[in-house]
Amino acid sequence: MEDLAGRVAVVTGGASGIGRALAARLAREGMTVVIADVEAGALEATAAELGVTGIVTDVSDAASVQALADAVLSRFGRVDLLCNNAGVGGGGDVAHLALADWEWVLGVNLWGVVHGLHSFLPHLIANPAGGHIVNTASMAGLVAFAGAAPYCASKFAVVGMSESLQRELTQSGADVGVSVLCPGFVKTNIFASQRNRPAALAVPERGPRPGARSANDEIVRSMQELGIAPEVVADEVLAAISERRFWIFTHPDLVDVVDERHAVLLADRR
Repeated sequence: MEDLAGRVAVVTGGASGIGRALAARLAREGMTVVIADVEAGALEATAAELGVTGIVTDVSDAASVQALADAVLSRFGRVDLLCNNAGVGGGGDVAHLALADWEWVLGVNLWGVVHGLHSFLPHLIANPAGGHIVNTASMAGLVAFAGAAPYCASKFAVVGMSESLQRELTQSGADVGVSVLCPGFVKTNIFASQRNRPAALAVPERGPRPGARSANDEIVRSMQELGIAPEVVADEVLAAISERRFWIFTHPDLVDVVDERHAVLLADRR
């Protein structure tokens, strides 16, 4: 997909952060861009500012994502690029997490990707011009860290799902590329995503539940001090789409931590 002009892109989580930067970058390439987000006010403002189409969507709900796909196909007749980017940050010590904490994070971060693939993949495969899928994971999908088990579990799953999908599409000969985005620290408000948590999955504070209902202060501080701009990430994604490259790393130096994990794995094998 070297020539994006005139093609149709769908970006979930498109009202802010990486999704917003992606939408802006794709629009500059001449694509027709549809952004989807659960936050209606921010979605409307971003769509108006960027001159793109906004559709309120809850990616954790299969019917909502199917309605998004139906609207895109009805209005534009095609889809060429799907960016499964919507995500939330949530965690806390496993011993203190409620089931609702798991349901919320996995519902958005994992099931959001599943729903996106279920509703859009058949259309991408059937597209005579081919297409591409970008699934947003994280470096936390390659190396786990304490206090974020639901988040890490969801992102590890997205990485594995993306690898399987790429192999299936290659084996079938489908003209659909796959990339998995594994960003490090990026200046976004993902760890303030509790603002969009459904009331049905709210959990009253009860005892020590660090990070389960509020942003992890240390992570947020690091993101703001060390994080790169979402626009830099968008440029990396565009390059990967053009090169049909699978892995997208915003912080290549962090891959050293993955090497360390693999070294431990190899040392412990029997």
